[in-house]
Amino acid sequence: MQPKRVLSAVLVAAQAAVVAAASAQSLPIEHIQLRGDRFRGLAYTEMTPAQRVMLDHTVNSPRAVTNTTANGPFNVLLRSPEIGDLVQQLGNSIRFASGLSPSQRELATLAAGRAWTSRYEWYAHARYAAQAGIPATVIDAIAAGRAPDLGALAMDEALAWRVADELMFKRRVTDATYAEALAALGERRLVSTATIAAYYELVSMILNVDRYPLPADAPPRAADALAPLPASALYRAPTGPVHARPLLRDAVNDQALEALRARLAADGELPSDARAAVARAVLTQWNRTPPAPDPGVAYRFVAELLATRGVTDPTFAAALDAFGERRLVNLIVLIGYSNIRCAKLALACAACVLDDH
Repeated sequence: MQPKRVLSAVLVAAQAAVVAAASAQSLPIEHIQLRGDRFRGLAYTEMTPAQRVMLDHTVNSPRAVTNTTANGPFNVLLRSPEIGDLVQQLGNSIRFASGLSPSQRELATLAAGRAWTSRYEWYAHARYAAQAGIPATVIDAIAAGRAPDLGALAMDEALAWRVADELMFKRRVTDATYAEALAALGERRLVSTATIAAYYELVSMILNVDRYPLPADAPPRAADALAPLPASALYRAPTGPVHARPLLRDAVNDQALEALRARLAADGELPSDARAAVARAVLTQWNRTPPAPDPGVAYRFVAELLATRGVTDPTFAAALDAFGERRLVNLIVLIGYSNIRCAKLALACAACVLDDH
């Protein structure tokens, strides 16, 4: 067995042990102080009962193998704890019940972090990728926006990265990449690769809107690990033919996605025009259609976020004033959920349709 494979096997065993230990005895959450920027960091003492339930579910879950303090998108998601709880459950399902190995999972995650210049996501997952045995040269190349040396990876790892990278930057997967990935990964792991990359786009959206800070003890220059990509580099036309394929399904992750869809559909607080704005902006990106003029605050927020991977202070302030924290978080989650839907359809080379908005 190759050294990298031994390391991955050891990591999986260690993760299983931590999850088992966390299940036997709940981790404390009463003294957690969360971080934030545009969304102020919350303390346990000020949380509502629903927020405390979500925080407990977040900490005392499979993600305890890497995160016991709810760092990351959860401070923002706590503003809408019922929907936020479903998002964190979806994340657990995608990360730990996808059939992907740690290295496959982290390569897909890095593709999303790079595409979105999501500095905290990169800070966290570049370390997880190294722990999973991915060579530093590969991680550094992805950070720099270059294609890594795929010969340094096992074939299944290289194909997981290729699928995720093509979805992030081309919004399609070429026939050649699809055929090779299907042979190497199988149907379930192939669709899981697409789903996890799109899920971490949602995480990146949340982090970038908040301008989520790195921890105080982050290594020097950690904030500079990702240089912003120019607008011209955010989309690349597919190179090679792309033909229709069967829509792949994964019962476990699809169930978690359906639960989130149903809760978003039942959200009576988000206006119908805001839902329509999300659909128009997301479909414009995935289907490569001309943008439809829309002067509304919601469309301005969504279109700017998707086009630039962030939002300016005036755009954020206008959206916060129009929606408040809870509804703005629901709007971001709707964007991310729609993005996941589109990614799964793009894997089948089908135009995205968002008929439930």
